[in-house]
Parts: sequence; structure tokens; C-alpha cells
Amino acid sequence: MPIRTGLPGAVVQRSLADWPVVLAAWLLLVCATTLLATGVVYGDAVASGGLHRALLAAPPRDRTLEVGLSTLPGSLDGLDRLIRPEIERAMAATGGDVVRVVRSGSFADPAIPAADVTELTQFQSLDGLESRTTLVAGAWPRAGAEPVEATVSDAAAAAMGLAVGDRLSLVSRLDTTLTNAVVISGIWRAGPDEAVLLGDELLTTGTTIAGPYTTRGPLVIREADLLAIGGARQTRIEVSWRGLPAIESLRVDGVDALRNGAADLAARLRGTIPANASARVSTGLPTLLDDVGRSVLVSRSGVILLTIQFAVLAGYAVVLVAGMLIERRRSEIALMRSRGASSFHLIAMAVLEAAFLAVPAAILAPFLAVGVVALLGAFGPTAGLGLTDSAQIGQSAIVVAAAAGLACIVALTVPTLTVAASPAGARAAQGRQARTTLAQRLGLDLALVAVAAVALWQLRLYGAPLTQNARGSLGLDPLLVAAPAIGLVGGAVLALRVVPRIAELGERLLVRGRGLVGSLGGRQLARRPLRYTRAALLLMLAAAL
Repeated sequence: MPIRTGLPGAVVQRSLADWPVVLAAWLLLVCATTLLATGVVYGDAVASGGLHRALLAAPPRDRTLEVGLSTLPGSLDGLDRLIRPEIERAMAATGGDVVRVVRSGSFADPAIPAADVTELTQFQSLDGLESRTTLVAGAWPRAGAEPVEATVSDAAAAAMGLAVGDRLSLVSRLDTTLTNAVVISGIWRAGPDEAVLLGDELLTTGTTIAGPYTTRGPLVIREADLLAIGGARQTRIEVSWRGLPAIESLRVDGVDALRNGAADLAARLRGTIPANASARVSTGLPTLLDDVGRSVLVSRSGVILLTIQFAVLAGYAVVLVAGMLIERRRSEIALMRSRGASSFHLIAMAVLEAAFLAVPAAILAPFLAVGVVALLGAFGPTAGLGLTDSAQIGQSAIVVAAAAGLACIVALTVPTLTVAASPAGARAAQGRQARTTLAQRLGLDLALVAVAAVALWQLRLYGAPLTQNARGSLGLDPLLVAAPAIGLVGGAVLALRVVPRIAELGERLLVRGRGLVGSLGGRQLARRPLRYTRAALLLMLAAAL
């Protein structure tokens, strides 16, 4: 008579009955899935940390975007509405700020005759200067004050001999009828690598020399005051928009998007703004990201080599769990078959049981992986490399954890189909276990060792698993990437040829002794070597890794 059973209830009942085995299997699955997710999270953290340090170490002008042009004050807002969105689109991979910098023409001391002038200065306005610099004296300027309030850098203050409260009278070099009175309201200091300054010599040192003229400053005022300097005469001004990507938000998989966005900015602007605007795009980001991307690829390839070996170890751990559960329940499954349970019933129960174990493990794996990488970044030889800050649950970690969970379900389900249809057959299968694996009988372990030897020789020759394609770009060679993992598997399987022979020698020695436990244990190991070498293989893989 066919059996009738509620599948979820039967699965829960079976799991509760064998809870020690189930708990051990679940913990092993958690370790396996976490191991895979850790490899991915660690690789992303190492690559992201290296990427951020390399970009932040580059000159500010190489890691920013600048669009500059000359225009009349009345056209400024219209151009801003066209240019700013394009810069933000170029930085979409990271986000960031777009600041507007406006510069006036040159001004000089009206007391010096025009023919004798050698000392010049200029006015500038910089968006968000307060949040990127440190005010060391005075206060930030107010718009519309009389006289105009201005701030200077500490380097410019030293070069011009200025202090808070000093007043200046300046005349335009292009229009001698245009004079301005200025009072110094504050002095600020910026780091030499501050991106908004773009490494500009005048902003960072306070002085530039061009031929007979020395320019000092600039005098930083509010934009409204700078646009009002020319009054109704609409004097042309120099304007630049500076895109400052949020480097700390850049992920490795966003490098190409940022590089392409920066490289295409000039072409997009030509189709957006009027042709007579003559916009100039200055950026070193595409070249910098090309160089950094190659370095990240080289460093990441080493982590990929290790991650694939993690996959081998984790995969075998899952296979070991499946074997442990199927050995435990072989007789039970055979009994259910003999009483009329169909293959659908058995597979459904196995899938539910596997999902009961694998799904929670896959959900926990990314979070545990981040914790493991954070610990690696806090202690040991990798402490201080920034892994703790760079460790995040990325899309790749979630995909790997989900794939590992699905692989666990498949690996735990398939062995159910191989169980004999009768209890007697199941007991016979348990008693007549093969002494060699299929891979050994076919000689696949020897073939794996040979392939791994050739691949490892090539890997040692090239130094990294990278090759150039027909276009000259670097890429990962699949054989070289898999070489250590192939060697790991081949060596471990080959070792299984040795363990049974050692067991046979051990049996001969132990049976000569007087102890019963040793002789029985040696005989059991020699008669069923594959049962006991499965755990030994896991240890060998872990030790070799």
C-alpha cells in the first residue's frame, strides 16, 4: 500500500529526530557558504581599498573634472543649467559635488602707474569653500557688504602681508575707471591635496609668476559681489565647473562607468551648449583610471586564485555533508521506497530538507563574511589596510551566496536518487563499499595533476594569471586562474591512493599487537577506506589551501 505523508511535517519530524546530525550538517554548510562569500567580500575590500588609496594619492587635477569657459555674467545661470547636469551624469558611478568657480580679470594698486605695475591680484568665488577649508582667523565674507568683504589663504596673506581688517583699493588692469575697495574679513587654510583647489598654484601657494608679472592672492569673495564688480558694463568673466567625484563611494565595478563618463563629457557638451561658448574640458580621470584599473586587476587576480580554491574546499564540504546525511538515512529511504514512495516524494522531501538547511546558511553567509573581513582588517598582518571600512555586502557577494545555497540544495538532493529500492539492498551497499573512487579508476587524478603541473609552470613563468588579448587589453586567463585549484583537487584525490595503502600497512602492524581496539580499528579502516578518507580529504584540502 502506498504511503501517505505530509511532506513538510515529515521533513521537520526527520530533522528533529536527527537534530545532532542536522545541526552539524547545517554548521558545515554555514562555514562553506561563508567561506565563498568571504572570498568575494575580501577581494572587493582589497580592490576597493587599493583603488581609493591610489586615486586619493594622485594629483587633484587628475582625479577631478573641470569645464571652463569665458562668458558674460548674464549668461552664467543659463550655462550652469546645461553644464552641471552633464558633469553629474559623468560622475554617476560615484556621485559627488559640482562646484562653480568664477574668476575676474587682474587688478593692481591704483597708486602705482600702469607702466610700472608688476604686482597683480584677482578676485575669485568658490562654492562651498567653507566646508573644505579651515578658517584660521576672522570670519567668512558676507555678500553685499560695503566695502566688499574678502578672505585669503594663509599663504596669500603671508605673501601680500595682509591681516584680518586690512583694507585694499584696487583698479582693474583692463578698465582703469573700474576701482574696488576691499576689506579682509578672514584667513583660511587648505590642505595641499584638497580637490576643489585642483592643485592651482595661486590657490595653494598664494603666488604665481608669469613673465614680468607676479600675481598674488586670490581675494575670495562672494559670487554675487564678483558679478557686480563690472556694474552695468558686463565685463567678461572666467568660469569653471569642477566635478569632484566621491572617491570613497567608487566600487571596482564602477571604474569603467566613471572612466567612460569622464571620457565622453566633452562630446556631450558639444551637443548641449552653444558652440560660441567654447567650453574646455580638462580631466586626467580616464588615463588615471586606466592605470589604476590595471593595477587593481593584477592585485585582484591573486585574490581570485585563492577564492577559487575556497570554492573547491567549500564544494567538497557540501559533498561531505550530503554523504553524511545519505549514509545516515540510506535504510530509511530504502524502506520508504519499498513501501511505495515515488521518486517525486523522495525528491520533494530531500529538497525541503536541503532548503531547510541551505537557505538560512545562504542568508547568513554575506553578513558573516563581512564580519570575518572586518576582523581580518582589525587584527593580524592585514590590520591597518582599511579592510574594515571597505568590507561591504556587494551584489557579487549576494549572488555568490545565493549560488552556493542553490548548489547546496542540489548536492543534498541528488544522492537520494542513488539509494537502493529495498532495505536489503541499502544494507548491502553500506557493507560493500568500493575501495577506489571513480576518478581513481579512470585515472582522472593523474590527469589533473599533469594539467595542474603545466598550468602552474606557466603561472610561475608569467608571474600572474593575466594575458593580453588581440586588442592588447589585459584579461584573466581561465586556465592560469584555475591552475592552483586544479592542483589542489588533483593532489588531494591522488593522496586518496596513498591513504588506503597506509591503512593496509597499519592493519598489518596493529593486528600483531595485543590490543583489541587498535586491531579492529585498523581492519575497519583498511576494509572501507573511502568512508574514512572523506574527512581526511577535507583536512588535506584545508591544509593544502
